[in-house]
This record gives sequence, C-alpha cells and structure tokens, in this order.
Amino acid sequence: MATGIVLTAFVAFVCAAMLVITIPLDPVFPYVVLAGFALLILGAVWLILAAVQLGRYRWDRRICLAPAIVVLTATLVFFGVPSDLGWRLSVGELTAYAQTCTPSSEDQRIGLYDTWRVEAFDTGCHFFLEGGLVNLVGVAHLPHGTDKLGRPRRDGEIGYQHIEGDWYRFMQIF
Repeated sequence: MATGIVLTAFVAFVCAAMLVITIPLDPVFPYVVLAGFALLILGAVWLILAAVQLGRYRWDRRICLAPAIVVLTATLVFFGVPSDLGWRLSVGELTAYAQTCTPSSEDQRIGLYDTWRVEAFDTGCHFFLEGGLVNLVGVAHLPHGTDKLGRPRRDGEIGYQHIEGDWYRFMQIF
C-alpha cells in the first residue's frame, strides 16, 4: 500500500516540481540539485519497500508507478520539453514588453520567467533571468541580430545563442 500509493504520490510531487524548476532556459541550479536529491532518497525508500513487498507479499503492478513517473520526467527534462513549453508560453509577453523595452531593476514576472532586471541596449532589449549559478543569464530581443554568437571568452563579455526569430539566449561570464 505504501509503495503503490503514498510513495508514488511523493514521487509525483517531486517530479512535478522538477518539471516546474526546469521551465526556465537556465534553471536555478540549487533547486535542481535539491529535487534530484529528493528523488534519490525516494528511490532508496522505494527499493527497500519494493524488496519487502516482493519478499513478503505478492506482486502488485502499482509498485512500478513511481519508477515510470521518474522515467517519464527524466525523458521530458532530457529532451527539453519543459523549457521549450515555457518559452512558447512566454515569448508573446516578452515580445510585447520588448517593443517598449522599459528598463527596470525590479523583480517581475514576464510570461513564465522571473526577471530581475531589464536593460535597453542599442542593439535590443535584455531580460536578465534567475539561474546561471555564477554567470548572468537571460534572453535578448535583438531585431538586427548579433555577431557575438557562441560562448563568451573573457570576463564581462556576453555570448549569444539563437533561439528563434529575433530572440537569443545570452550569458555574461564573470
């Protein structure tokens, strides 16, 4: 009973959290580690409970639900489905904001992204997002494109990666 229902509910909750955590293009690393650690603990508990159930009782197919949920979540994250979906749901609102590109140093939610700064540059608009561990990361609307594609090479330099249309991911290293 505990393996089939209660543990599966905990696993489903942590997997749902993992999917939400990985919506940003660059997820907040400590949150990913925390969710991964929780899945490891739940996996160890699942192994113990599954061994007890198989040793003392009869086979129950509900025992396979938790690993199936984890495999499904890992597959979705590996193929970038949450971040792609997050981008698709946010690009309209980001584009609308980029038309005026009002600079801001306040935390705000634009689409599904938590931005902590918006800057207007000569070439376009930069939205600084949570994540990136030590580097600054975000998305940029650059209507005229950029010649700085690739990873940045020196401290303070910004490197861009094309997403679609006039949109680029950026990283500024320190």
